[in-house]
Amino acid sequence: MLSRKLISFSKNLSKDFVSHIDSTHNLCIYKLGSHSIPENTIFPKAKSITLINCNRHGILNILTPSIFPNLSKVNYLSADPGDFKIYERYNDTLKWSFPNKSYEFYDFMVKTGRGTKDSGLIKEYVTNKKIIDGKNGFDISFHFDLNIPGFGIVDGEWWRIQFYEYLVNKQNINNSQHCVYPGEAPLTYRQELEEAFLEKEIVMENINEMDFDIDD
Repeated sequence: MLSRKLISFSKNLSKDFVSHIDSTHNLCIYKLGSHSIPENTIFPKAKSITLINCNRHGILNILTPSIFPNLSKVNYLSADPGDFKIYERYNDTLKWSFPNKSYEFYDFMVKTGRGTKDSGLIKEYVTNKKIIDGKNGFDISFHFDLNIPGFGIVDGEWWRIQFYEYLVNKQNINNSQHCVYPGEAPLTYRQELEEAFLEKEIVMENINEMDFDIDD
């Protein structure tokens, strides 16, 4: 069984990325998995959050007032969070914006007056959609190039990895990345397992639910 502790994949964390994440008023998160969120993670400057193809468990883990205390808007480009009452975590002034797609969660939030649909939302944040074959030749996943407000156009996978390493840094486990504990596999093997698990998890959660077409 994989540890719930976030494990660094030894990817360099960009200083520009950290500066942006810590200061942006619109925090964009891409393909967040169900891994834990460090307790000291907080984004007080973020007025809005943009969730793109995120795992439902990851959304439930991160979309809380303790992490986003000043949130006023959610740009929701992901599958349903598994809990339609997630809106109860915030007061009624929180605005929700969804792509112009017919998904149960989107329709529920719009019907109950808690959200609106925006036909331009996908194009605002997604600039290119790439279909990539998995390592086994049959696992298929979508990768997006993203348009990050205040940062520019970036490869979505780079953005995902940077955010994951940002969380690792928050958890302050970088100094222990070469440790091998009794009964555990070598760290490099554990890294490969966890990275493969996170990627597979995201694909399984979203591949059959999301169909973001940037030409809509």
